[in-house]
Amino acid sequence: MLFKNKWLLLFLLLTLLGLTNFGIIITTELANGQVPDWPRYLVNELSGSYTLLLLLPPLLWFFEKYPLAKNNLAVYIPLHLLAIFIFGLSHTLLMFAVRTPLYSFFGFGNYLEKYGMLKYRIPMEYIKQFLVYWIIYGTAGYFRELHRSREQQIRAAQLQQQLTKAHLQSLQMQLNPHFLFNTLNMISSFLYERPKDADKMLTILGEMLRITLNIKDIETHPLAEEMELINRYVEIMKTRFGEKLSIDINMQPAVLPAQIPVFILQPLLENAIKYSMEKVGRARVVLQAEIKGEKLQLTVSDNGPGMVSMTGNGVGLSNTLERLEKIYGDNCNFKLENREEGGLMVTLEIPFVFQKEYIQ
Repeated sequence: MLFKNKWLLLFLLLTLLGLTNFGIIITTELANGQVPDWPRYLVNELSGSYTLLLLLPPLLWFFEKYPLAKNNLAVYIPLHLLAIFIFGLSHTLLMFAVRTPLYSFFGFGNYLEKYGMLKYRIPMEYIKQFLVYWIIYGTAGYFRELHRSREQQIRAAQLQQQLTKAHLQSLQMQLNPHFLFNTLNMISSFLYERPKDADKMLTILGEMLRITLNIKDIETHPLAEEMELINRYVEIMKTRFGEKLSIDINMQPAVLPAQIPVFILQPLLENAIKYSMEKVGRARVVLQAEIKGEKLQLTVSDNGPGMVSMTGNGVGLSNTLERLEKIYGDNCNFKLENREEGGLMVTLEIPFVFQKEYIQ
């Protein structure tokens, strides 16, 4: 489609050029008190433009193959001068070949008699063709450089996208082993004292790993799929802590199609459970999701000590922040704040983008 539009544009420009020359000739003769032979002039100028169109493909090929540069001027300038001569002679002969039958068809008489002697007409036309040649060369060079610049921009954007995706995958690969090692260490401590619980947690962990293998190469997925992972993670944690851990999940069906970064909620829940257990001995965690205008708001609240006792962000939170920045840039909000009743609330706001097949 782009190729057709380009040649249509050239056709229209050459038509405009022919009509412009036609107008100049007509107004010049009118200014001199003459009666212009406008049908013949119109045929002359349009045929001159359209025969030029026939020469453009080989001319553009020549420009692409032999572009002028500082290091080749001594060789290529003579080559271009020869090309101008061939171009000019070809254009003149084409006009002669096209206009001769047109003159006969429209009843204008013998074209050669009206055109004049070729030995003078050829250099006369060549003067114009010399200028037209360099105009075409400059215009073709401009669009060639414009095309190359756009290609470079596209390649740079694709490279940046690939680098960003690679970085996100790297962060996800870093996060998954962190979670996996923590969970395996926890299960290993249960093997002798609580073997049934250890076996149950290993089974659930295997289900989580199976799910993560299916979502390895994507950056986001529906909240519904994220909750398949979270529900299993919660089950592992409840098996470990028993009645000491309470996790409430509050979300309406309308939020389930929302696209969120893969495995983004697990490190938030892990931190909430960790600090609450360490400082309070019991953990009450609430995970909530709701739509706020054009944003999806996710909150994780706990009954821990708040931000006072938190030392650093750890692997989970630091990766969460970096992944959010890579995916959403400035179009997201991540906030940690102490709750008035005690504990910490983590709020995450991202664009609400949904996947249609998950709408209920």
